[in-house]
Amino acid sequence: MEGQTGWDYQYHLCTAPGTKLGGYPGLGQDPQPAVCTRRDGPMEHLLTFESDKGDAESSRAWTPVEDRAVRLEHGGMLFGDVGGVCLFECLTCPDRPHKHRVDCA
Repeated sequence: MEGQTGWDYQYHLCTAPGTKLGGYPGLGQDPQPAVCTRRDGPMEHLLTFESDKGDAESSRAWTPVEDRAVRLEHGGMLFGDVGGVCLFECLTCPDRPHKHRVDCA
């Protein structure tokens, strides 16, 4: 696909990189979904804190056009080896149990 379009699935089409609320986590090391141990079902992605905002290649697809000229400063957060922390919650259980996953680059 990349040879024909110039777009790579991992960098341009998969999941938006960086710190975010909702959406899909960009898990590199363990892409298995978080599972609620109470009901043995999938948990929803709540938020992700990332060490960086993404790389130059992924920013081609994920940075809004109006923000491409803006120089974004690093937030000063460092998780693992330039990774991130994803938080998940179960929307089915009444007390909304949660889990976190640390993902190192």
